[in-house]
Amino acid sequence: MLGKYGVFPPTDPEFEDPPKLDKYDVIVVGGGGGGYHGAFQLSAGGYRVLMVDDKGNLGGNCLYEGCIPSKSVFYMVYLAERLRRLAKRSAGAAEVKAIWEEAVDHKDEVQYLRYLQHIREIKEHGNVDFVKGVARVLDGRRVEVTAVDGSWRKTVEGSRLLLATGSVAVRLPIPGAELAIGSEELFGYRTKRRTLPREVVVIGGGYIGVEVASAMASAGAKVTVVEMLPRIMSGWDSSIVSMIEGALKGRGVEILTNSRVTAIREESGQKVVEFQRPDGSKGTVAGEEVVMAVGRKPYVEGLEALGIVEKGRVVADSSMSTKAPGVYAAGDVLGKYMLYHAAVKESTVAAWNIMMGRPVYEVNFNAIPLTLFTEPEAAMVGISEDEARARGIPYVAVQYPLEDDSYAQIVGVREGWVKLIVERESQRIIGGSVYGEAASMIINEIALAVAVNARVRDLALLAHAHPTIFESIDRAAVRFSL
Repeated sequence: MLGKYGVFPPTDPEFEDPPKLDKYDVIVVGGGGGGYHGAFQLSAGGYRVLMVDDKGNLGGNCLYEGCIPSKSVFYMVYLAERLRRLAKRSAGAAEVKAIWEEAVDHKDEVQYLRYLQHIREIKEHGNVDFVKGVARVLDGRRVEVTAVDGSWRKTVEGSRLLLATGSVAVRLPIPGAELAIGSEELFGYRTKRRTLPREVVVIGGGYIGVEVASAMASAGAKVTVVEMLPRIMSGWDSSIVSMIEGALKGRGVEILTNSRVTAIREESGQKVVEFQRPDGSKGTVAGEEVVMAVGRKPYVEGLEALGIVEKGRVVADSSMSTKAPGVYAAGDVLGKYMLYHAAVKESTVAAWNIMMGRPVYEVNFNAIPLTLFTEPEAAMVGISEDEARARGIPYVAVQYPLEDDSYAQIVGVREGWVKLIVERESQRIIGGSVYGEAASMIINEIALAVAVNARVRDLALLAHAHPTIFESIDRAAVRFSL
């Protein structure tokens, strides 16, 4: 629910005042990645902007409970695991428990640091009026803004609207759903849950569930993943999924696929998850804690009247324009690429097109990378091998094993590979995937190659600094031959 948080982020007293003006050039609804990047671009372009967010700060769910805090925890857990592996020693139960608690403290510090940074950034953009409040869109021009505590209410008008209302976590409509926790309880700002459960059941085998399962298992918990589909990580390259499954099982994670959760109940001090298989057979699995990670859905409440919502999401074209005149949208509310870095580019493109007065710029959705922050990491961009085969695209896949990479050897994470998908006739890079050390970083260079239609020889001839993990890209590229 908007305006309802266990702990609000730090804010500035002036952000709690009503909007200063009655009319603005642009009203931005939402201060996450889909909102504030565009607002800052518009401010730099001389536009007077009102930005409204119920948290009283920037970053949206990504900073409050998602990308930033979760990766802060994961990084510390995996770093500790890696150091133990390099030193060839094991950790006792007390040490492992302390690592998780220290990681939660670390993520609080990172969140606080970034919230203070965002307050400074807002003040640096003088054309932006930022208001802590709940926005209700009345029509294509008017927005009603209400204080979080209900102490004031004001209706303002904007020549343009940029809708960046984000998304909310999905909760299964099953008995006992309230017994499960989610990202907010695990990683929310100043969360009260600071210790690692001994046994955890994760409902959902998508990227959020898999990341949580991997980190908790690395920190010493006994983890079971329950997924309703035949395989975890639906939509990912099958070769990557196989590696991820192996890594999880190597950490003792049990994976139950084709298992649809039907209920959660408490019994003998534990939480019991009930599930049913396609053949009608039933089963249960119990744990000290249950994490529900079955995805997120666009937050479209109040937007239906604009005629831009279809199948539970706002529809916009690649220029970020909706069919409502003067109304743009960006971020998770589109239900397309529900990723912070995608939202940032969508927001920027929306702002640029508002300033141009017509659709000039477009988001290249084919070049948006997907990342998985497990240990090792995984990432992919563009067209996968599975997709190329399904679409009948003549291609060549070239692959370099990271076990031969000097940097991977130095840091002790030799599993995995870098793979490039090359269109046979044009020799363009049309996709790529990485499983291994720093996959989330390597994939960005491959994404750039996809975005600019680079040919495989362009990467083969690019000299990467030695010894860095990025050498694996040109080592893969030089293996191409017709």
